[in-house]
Amino acid sequence: MNSPAAIFPADAGASHAPATAADDATYRQIAWRLIPVLFACYVFNYLDRTNIGYAQLQMKSDLGFSDAVFGLGAGIFFIGYALFEIPSNMLLARVGFRLTLLRIMGLWGLASAATLWVTTPAQFYVLRFLVGVFEAGFAPGVLFYLTLWFPSQRRAKVTALFFMAYGAAPIVAGPLAGASMTYLDGLLSLRGWQWLFLVEGVPCVLLAVLAYKLLDDGPQAARWLTPAQKRQVQDDLARDQAASGADARSSFGSALRNGQVWLLGFISFLVILGIYAMSFWQPTMLQSMGLSVMQIGLYSVVPAVTGIVATLLIAGHSDRRQERRWHFAVTACIGAAGLSLTTLFMQSPVAAVACLSLASVGISSAFAILWAVPGSLLSRNAAAMGIALITTIGGTAGVVAPVMVGAIKTATGGFTLSLYLLSGALVLAAVLMVLAVGRGRQAAR
Repeated sequence: MNSPAAIFPADAGASHAPATAADDATYRQIAWRLIPVLFACYVFNYLDRTNIGYAQLQMKSDLGFSDAVFGLGAGIFFIGYALFEIPSNMLLARVGFRLTLLRIMGLWGLASAATLWVTTPAQFYVLRFLVGVFEAGFAPGVLFYLTLWFPSQRRAKVTALFFMAYGAAPIVAGPLAGASMTYLDGLLSLRGWQWLFLVEGVPCVLLAVLAYKLLDDGPQAARWLTPAQKRQVQDDLARDQAASGADARSSFGSALRNGQVWLLGFISFLVILGIYAMSFWQPTMLQSMGLSVMQIGLYSVVPAVTGIVATLLIAGHSDRRQERRWHFAVTACIGAAGLSLTTLFMQSPVAAVACLSLASVGISSAFAILWAVPGSLLSRNAAAMGIALITTIGGTAGVVAPVMVGAIKTATGGFTLSLYLLSGALVLAAVLMVLAVGRGRQAAR
């Protein structure tokens, strides 16, 4: 059996000065201050963009919505998201992260909660579009925010900790949706799906205020760091910038002209196809196996937990090896294998969940590792715009995936063809990362 070093060879030039105990303590302190808040925000981000996957289990019969209506509603969210992604990050660069997060979370929480009053497809489309508009800039904003605190050699692990929320959210989403739609159904004359939008939307407004109070726009504004710690972080980031070779005067124009940014955007698109297809349609897939709403919520916890554990271990190994391309490629192929194997067990919930867990291991790990790469391709000035461009390109998968899976399900009566197509997308992403993304020090980080 090959050793991890043989499977994941280190990229050339990925050498860094050894970290001291004081260095590690400083970055642990920063991570403990930032990540729990950002983690909670991302959990609710996931809940409010994917809760229609569970809500449709009741909304369909209550409102007479078809699979096509839900697929289009899910896709329209990402049209709004993509259109306002870059403008949102341009505003972030001017007003700072805290105000940006306050705006984003407060508005998306209110729009998501308002979905409980939907009665027609048109109302559904408008509110889903608005939730996308208001959420725009959240993920790229956080990714840019992390580049202000962590040098690239520490970024994969901390990025994985943040994206772990995307794996952890289904642990909350499944049981919360099952409980809300089962035990709150009929309370105050509201159906269970209406309560779901309410209990997942309103807390976002409160969390937005909490994040504004607890977070700082950068190390120099952090009163909880000593002057020596602030200098340490600033020096580390300056050395990191110099070592990357990125021009400090770079702008959004340089990101637009950088072919690697567009390539990473396409790779992100291929990975996100799988993420969103499963986020929106996994509940329906499990329902087709004869599970109740509550059982679906509980079964969905298993892939989520498995993905979290694997992502932390693999991202940590990627940081230690300072290697990204092969870590991404291997995990993407694992995700493809999991999705393909699921097609063999569509009548067995336990076996299907085991295969979906394997898919979660691969997809979650690949997605986290992917986001350790862009920060080393761009200067800090261009990073916000470059990351926004990558996420905008990748986010278009949110338009394609739900509609594609819904259309294929309508045409074929099942999910088999969709899972094979999503598997192929992950394999293509792996090949592109290995063969086309820049090698050496720049791509290694």
